[in-house]
Amino acid sequence: MTVATTKTIPEFTTRVLPAKAVKLEFTSKLEDDGFVATGADKQWIEESRIQLRMNNCVGIPTETVYGLAANALDESAVRSIYRAKSRPSDNPLIVHISSVHMLRSLYHLPAAEAEAEADTGRPFLGTDNAESEGHEMREVETKMRQAELHDIQNGGDGVWPEIPRAYHDVIRKFWPGPLTLVLPRPACIPMVVLGNHGDTVAFRFPEHPVARAVISSCGLPLAAPSANASGRPSPTSAAHVLHDLNGRLPLIVDGGDCDVGVESTVLDAFSSNAYVDGQQLSPCILRPGGVTFEQLFALGGVWEKTRVYKKHFTSKELELNPTTPGMKYRHYAPSVPVHVVLPTNAFAAAAAASEDKNTSAQQNDRHLAMQSHIDKLTKDIGDSGRLGVIAVRGPSGKMPEFTASSGCQLVVHYVDDAKHLAHSIFALLRLLDEIEHVDAILVEGVDEADEGMAVMNRLLKAATSHMF
Repeated sequence: MTVATTKTIPEFTTRVLPAKAVKLEFTSKLEDDGFVATGADKQWIEESRIQLRMNNCVGIPTETVYGLAANALDESAVRSIYRAKSRPSDNPLIVHISSVHMLRSLYHLPAAEAEAEADTGRPFLGTDNAESEGHEMREVETKMRQAELHDIQNGGDGVWPEIPRAYHDVIRKFWPGPLTLVLPRPACIPMVVLGNHGDTVAFRFPEHPVARAVISSCGLPLAAPSANASGRPSPTSAAHVLHDLNGRLPLIVDGGDCDVGVESTVLDAFSSNAYVDGQQLSPCILRPGGVTFEQLFALGGVWEKTRVYKKHFTSKELELNPTTPGMKYRHYAPSVPVHVVLPTNAFAAAAAASEDKNTSAQQNDRHLAMQSHIDKLTKDIGDSGRLGVIAVRGPSGKMPEFTASSGCQLVVHYVDDAKHLAHSIFALLRLLDEIEHVDAILVEGVDEADEGMAVMNRLLKAATSHMF
């Protein structure tokens, strides 16, 4: 494993182009990626297309967090992502596509090694580009039709034969959206995308219209981890990207703040990790995120057997050779210590029992516990310091009043519930660290249900200490 450094990064004058005053209409939800753009602020479409086809990185908004995107078919382009982020080389990347058609096409392209030797360049896979980019894409289309016919001849329905059938229902339900699927590696994807190990690739079809339009316009699948310096809190605004990566990429597309606020859920229903005793399919969530465990469970059938990594099972092999980001290294940490108050059973009950007559008393217990930790941390920080606090209002909506036991100044931010915390956690960590300049941060944890599972996954990775 190597960690790419910033010393060899070309110097860029990073531009930020607005993409807020534009209306994007796509020709279909899943199957193709043609789109029409109307309104102002359309320069980003052509500019991002140019940069990505030149194998440069571009910062793009998604519904989860901002991504640092580059051509997933080109090894040198992918390596530029690792350099810009100073990302460990064995930490794999998620590949983003703009349609099921693009995903299927990848399984019919030449192997990455053969293409590199031939140096013939890649076909562009956007629907609008297929005919104009030459005969190679027409050959891919023919191979896709042949795959459909072969599937029918073998008793299948001819629908998406390149994609494992176990995923078809979740694709129809949750794509485009904050869900990443572990799939067999197409031969055209270079091994550097996988962190140079394994035989699977994590794919996502983002819902954010700007992200989808960027991918479709350039006609390339894009490898895109979060657009932050490695280990830092993920960026949920263009300003966060500029703060971390200014000068390390030529372009950031500003689509506004992200809606979800935490990364996508990574789901495996294909590899050996998804099988119990090597035979029974039991899908696993490798990273909780925007699609919840409860939403997957509600699909019924095999999805009622869904497991969560490090909650229902562990794997030394996954720890050493992760198949997806967010599994091996410390992530999401600001420059100051983060202390997380883990919810007790009483805390969880207070969050769930909004109409219970004891809710106010339970909520008061939570706030007393937070005050106790504030007293300890403010004493440790000292009179001239500043302590950042992120607290949950709870069912009553009442904002607790915290006090410092010394001259230490408190900087308190409140969230309504787990969903609100998921949406704002990275932005609040950055605000407290980079703008309000606190010396430490105390965060009130939430129950690991629904969005709470993703929030606690991120907080525990960012935390310096866990408190009870």
